[in-house]
Amino acid sequence: MICKKCGQVSPQDSQFCEMCGAALGIELPKKDVVVEQPKQQISPGVVMGADGVMRWVYEMNMWKNPTLIITIWKVLLLAALVPALLVFFLNLGDGIGSAFLAFFKVIAIVAGIVTVLMLLAYPLVAIMNGGKYCVMFEMDDKSVKHIQMQKQFKKNLILAMIVSLAGMMSGNAQTAGAGLLAGSKQSTLSRFEKVKSITVNEKRHVIYLNENLTKNQIYADTVDFAFISKAIISRCKKAKVTYK
Repeated sequence: MICKKCGQVSPQDSQFCEMCGAALGIELPKKDVVVEQPKQQISPGVVMGADGVMRWVYEMNMWKNPTLIITIWKVLLLAALVPALLVFFLNLGDGIGSAFLAFFKVIAIVAGIVTVLMLLAYPLVAIMNGGKYCVMFEMDDKSVKHIQMQKQFKKNLILAMIVSLAGMMSGNAQTAGAGLLAGSKQSTLSRFEKVKSITVNEKRHVIYLNENLTKNQIYADTVDFAFISKAIISRCKKAKVTYK
Protein backbone atom coordinates (compact mmCIF):
# COMPACT_ATOMS: atom_id res chain seq x y z
CA MET A 1 0.00 0.00 0.00
CA ILE A 2 1.18 3.55 -0.75
CA CYS A 3 0.94 6.22 1.95
CA LYS A 4 -0.94 9.28 0.70
CA LYS A 5 1.01 11.49 3.11
CA CYS A 6 4.66 10.60 2.38
CA GLY A 7 4.56 8.10 -0.51
CA GLN A 8 6.16 5.23 1.47
CA VAL A 9 5.27 1.73 0.24
CA SER A 10 4.07 -0.53 3.07
CA PRO A 11 2.93 -4.20 3.23
CA GLN A 12 -0.64 -4.92 2.12
CA ASP A 13 -1.93 -5.62 5.65
CA SER A 14 -0.39 -2.51 7.24
CA GLN A 15 -2.71 -0.30 9.27
CA PHE A 16 -0.21 2.56 9.60
CA CYS A 17 2.67 3.89 7.47
CA GLU A 18 6.04 2.62 8.71
CA MET A 19 7.68 5.89 7.69
CA CYS A 20 5.41 8.64 9.04
CA GLY A 21 2.72 6.79 11.06
CA ALA A 22 -0.22 8.02 9.00
CA ALA A 23 -3.26 5.74 8.86
CA LEU A 24 -3.49 3.74 5.65
CA GLY A 25 -6.73 3.12 3.77
CA ILE A 26 -7.88 -0.39 2.94
CA GLU A 27 -7.37 -1.37 -0.68
CA LEU A 28 -10.34 -2.74 -2.57
CA PRO A 29 -10.20 -6.51 -3.11
CA LYS A 30 -9.23 -7.73 -6.54
CA LYS A 31 -11.72 -9.60 -8.69
CA ASP A 32 -12.52 -13.10 -7.40
CA VAL A 33 -10.28 -12.52 -4.36
CA VAL A 34 -11.81 -12.20 -0.90
CA VAL A 35 -9.83 -10.02 1.51
CA GLU A 36 -10.71 -10.18 5.18
CA GLN A 37 -11.19 -6.67 6.49
CA PRO A 38 -9.74 -5.54 9.83
CA LYS A 39 -12.13 -5.72 12.74
CA GLN A 40 -13.60 -2.54 14.12
CA GLN A 41 -11.81 -0.37 16.63
CA ILE A 42 -12.03 -1.51 20.26
CA SER A 43 -10.84 1.83 21.65
CA PRO A 44 -10.90 5.21 19.85
CA GLY A 45 -7.24 5.10 18.80
CA VAL A 46 -6.66 1.32 18.73
CA VAL A 47 -7.30 -0.90 15.71
CA MET A 48 -7.77 -4.67 16.00
CA GLY A 49 -6.49 -6.27 12.81
CA ALA A 50 -7.77 -9.43 11.17
CA ASP A 51 -4.54 -11.08 12.35
CA GLY A 52 -5.56 -10.57 15.99
CA VAL A 53 -2.96 -7.85 16.58
CA MET A 54 -3.90 -4.52 18.17
CA ARG A 55 -2.13 -1.51 16.66
CA TRP A 56 -1.98 2.16 17.61
CA VAL A 57 0.20 5.21 17.04
CA TYR A 58 1.29 7.69 19.70
CA GLU A 59 2.69 11.16 19.10
CA MET A 60 4.53 12.73 22.04
CA ASN A 61 5.24 16.43 22.44
CA MET A 62 8.98 16.35 23.19
CA TRP A 63 8.90 19.84 24.73
CA LYS A 64 6.08 19.18 27.22
CA ASN A 65 6.68 15.53 28.10
CA PRO A 66 10.13 14.95 29.72
CA THR A 67 9.85 11.15 29.76
CA LEU A 68 12.48 10.52 27.06
CA ILE A 69 15.22 12.73 28.46
CA ILE A 70 14.63 11.54 32.04
CA THR A 71 14.78 7.88 30.98
CA ILE A 72 18.00 8.31 29.00
CA TRP A 73 19.61 10.24 31.86
CA LYS A 74 18.71 7.49 34.37
CA VAL A 75 20.08 4.75 32.10
CA LEU A 76 23.40 6.55 31.74
CA LEU A 77 23.73 7.08 35.48
CA LEU A 78 22.98 3.41 36.16
CA ALA A 79 25.65 2.45 33.64
CA ALA A 80 28.09 4.67 35.57
CA LEU A 81 27.66 2.51 38.68
CA VAL A 82 29.85 -0.24 37.22
CA PRO A 83 33.11 1.77 36.97
CA ALA A 84 32.22 3.66 40.18
CA LEU A 85 31.96 0.40 42.13
CA LEU A 86 35.25 -0.78 40.64
CA VAL A 87 36.96 2.42 41.80
CA PHE A 88 35.36 1.97 45.23
CA PHE A 89 36.86 -1.51 45.74
CA LEU A 90 40.26 -0.46 44.37
CA ASN A 91 40.42 2.31 46.97
CA LEU A 92 39.35 0.23 49.96
CA GLY A 93 43.03 -0.23 50.85
CA ASP A 94 43.20 3.49 51.64
CA GLY A 95 40.23 3.29 53.98
CA ILE A 96 36.46 3.22 53.67
CA GLY A 97 36.29 7.01 53.63
CA SER A 98 38.64 7.30 50.66
CA ALA A 99 36.77 4.54 48.84
CA PHE A 100 33.41 6.33 49.19
CA LEU A 101 35.00 9.62 48.17
CA ALA A 102 36.37 8.05 44.97
CA PHE A 103 33.00 6.38 44.30
CA PHE A 104 31.00 9.61 44.51
CA LYS A 105 33.66 11.46 42.52
CA VAL A 106 33.18 9.11 39.56
CA ILE A 107 29.39 9.39 39.80
CA ALA A 108 29.58 13.19 39.96
CA ILE A 109 31.90 13.42 36.94
CA VAL A 110 29.71 11.12 34.82
CA ALA A 111 26.51 12.87 35.93
CA GLY A 112 27.99 16.25 34.98
CA ILE A 113 29.15 15.10 31.54
CA VAL A 114 25.88 13.32 30.81
CA THR A 115 23.75 16.26 31.92
CA VAL A 116 25.64 18.77 29.77
CA LEU A 117 25.58 16.54 26.69
CA MET A 118 21.89 15.74 27.13
CA LEU A 119 21.01 19.43 27.47
CA LEU A 120 22.83 20.07 24.20
CA ALA A 121 21.62 17.01 22.28
CA TYR A 122 17.97 16.75 23.29
CA PRO A 123 16.84 20.17 21.94
CA LEU A 124 18.64 19.41 18.68
CA VAL A 125 16.88 16.07 18.30
CA ALA A 126 13.53 17.65 19.27
CA ILE A 127 13.94 20.37 16.63
CA MET A 128 14.91 17.83 13.95
CA ASN A 129 11.75 15.85 14.75
CA GLY A 130 9.52 18.90 14.74
CA GLY A 131 9.04 18.60 18.49
CA LYS A 132 7.23 15.28 18.07
CA TYR A 133 8.21 11.72 18.98
CA CYS A 134 5.98 9.41 16.94
CA VAL A 135 5.95 5.66 17.55
CA MET A 136 3.77 2.71 16.60
CA PHE A 137 2.81 -0.23 18.82
CA GLU A 138 1.68 -3.77 18.04
CA MET A 139 0.23 -6.02 20.74
CA ASP A 140 -1.19 -9.53 20.81
CA ASP A 141 -1.79 -11.97 23.66
CA LYS A 142 1.91 -12.78 24.10
CA SER A 143 3.87 -9.60 23.51
CA VAL A 144 3.92 -5.90 22.70
CA LYS A 145 6.33 -4.18 20.30
CA HIS A 146 7.53 -0.58 20.39
CA ILE A 147 8.42 0.52 16.83
CA GLN A 148 10.11 3.76 15.80
CA MET A 149 9.13 5.24 12.45
CA GLN A 150 11.94 4.86 9.89
CA LYS A 151 12.27 8.59 9.23
CA GLN A 152 12.42 9.45 12.93
CA PHE A 153 14.69 6.51 13.76
CA LYS A 154 17.40 7.87 11.46
CA LYS A 155 17.24 11.31 13.09
CA ASN A 156 17.41 9.84 16.60
CA LEU A 157 20.74 8.18 15.75
CA ILE A 158 22.25 11.54 16.70
CA LEU A 159 21.08 11.11 20.29
CA ALA A 160 22.56 7.60 20.37
CA MET A 161 25.87 9.01 19.16
CA ILE A 162 25.79 11.60 21.96
CA VAL A 163 25.18 8.82 24.50
CA SER A 164 28.17 6.90 23.15
CA LEU A 165 30.29 10.05 23.27
CA ALA A 166 29.31 10.59 26.91
CA GLY A 167 30.43 7.05 27.70
CA MET A 168 33.80 7.50 26.02
CA MET A 169 34.44 10.88 27.65
CA SER A 170 33.70 9.44 31.09
CA GLY A 171 35.74 6.30 30.44
CA ASN A 172 32.59 4.20 30.75
CA ALA A 173 32.61 1.40 28.19
CA GLN A 174 29.16 0.20 29.30
CA THR A 175 27.60 3.59 28.56
CA ALA A 176 29.31 3.85 25.18
CA GLY A 177 28.13 0.36 24.29
CA ALA A 178 24.60 1.14 25.43
CA GLY A 179 24.51 4.14 23.13
CA LEU A 180 25.68 2.13 20.14
CA LEU A 181 23.15 -0.60 20.90
CA ALA A 182 20.31 1.92 21.21
CA GLY A 183 21.30 3.41 17.88
CA SER A 184 20.97 0.04 16.18
CA LYS A 185 17.49 -0.80 17.50
CA GLN A 186 14.41 0.37 15.66
CA SER A 187 12.01 -1.74 17.71
CA THR A 188 11.80 -3.23 21.20
CA LEU A 189 9.75 -6.36 21.95
CA SER A 190 8.47 -7.26 25.42
CA ARG A 191 7.13 -10.75 26.05
CA PHE A 192 4.47 -10.64 28.74
CA GLU A 193 5.58 -13.87 30.41
CA LYS A 194 9.03 -12.32 31.07
CA VAL A 195 7.85 -8.98 32.46
CA LYS A 196 8.79 -8.71 36.15
CA SER A 197 7.30 -5.33 37.02
CA ILE A 198 5.08 -2.64 35.51
CA THR A 199 5.03 1.07 36.33
CA VAL A 200 1.97 2.99 35.11
CA ASN A 201 2.32 6.78 34.79
CA GLU A 202 -0.92 8.08 33.33
CA LYS A 203 0.17 11.73 33.65
CA ARG A 204 3.02 11.13 31.19
CA HIS A 205 1.01 8.64 29.10
CA VAL A 206 3.62 5.90 29.59
CA ILE A 207 3.64 2.30 30.83
CA TYR A 208 7.08 0.93 31.78
CA LEU A 209 7.62 -2.80 31.24
CA ASN A 210 10.66 -4.15 33.10
CA GLU A 211 12.28 -7.51 32.37
CA ASN A 212 15.54 -8.87 33.78
CA LEU A 213 17.78 -7.34 31.12
CA THR A 214 15.52 -5.08 29.07
CA LYS A 215 13.06 -2.25 29.63
CA ASN A 216 10.33 -1.01 27.33
CA GLN A 217 8.10 2.05 27.29
CA ILE A 218 4.55 1.82 25.96
CA TYR A 219 2.76 5.08 25.21
CA ALA A 220 -0.94 5.77 24.66
CA ASP A 221 -3.18 8.82 24.35
CA THR A 222 -5.46 9.76 27.22
CA VAL A 223 -8.55 8.30 25.56
CA ASP A 224 -6.85 4.91 25.08
CA PHE A 225 -4.60 4.79 28.14
CA ALA A 226 -6.93 2.98 30.55
CA PHE A 227 -7.82 0.34 27.96
CA ILE A 228 -4.20 -0.35 26.95
CA SER A 229 -2.82 -0.37 30.49
CA LYS A 230 -5.50 -2.84 31.63
CA ALA A 231 -4.87 -5.03 28.59
CA ILE A 232 -1.14 -5.16 29.32
CA ILE A 233 -1.53 -5.77 33.06
CA SER A 234 -4.03 -8.59 32.48
CA ARG A 235 -1.48 -10.33 30.22
CA CYS A 236 1.49 -9.96 32.59
CA LYS A 237 0.49 -12.57 35.15
CA LYS A 238 3.75 -12.47 37.15
CA ALA A 239 4.40 -8.73 37.12
CA LYS A 240 4.22 -6.40 40.12
CA VAL A 241 2.25 -3.26 39.22
CA THR A 242 3.00 0.24 40.54
CA TYR A 243 0.98 3.38 39.79
CA LYS A 244 2.38 6.91 39.76
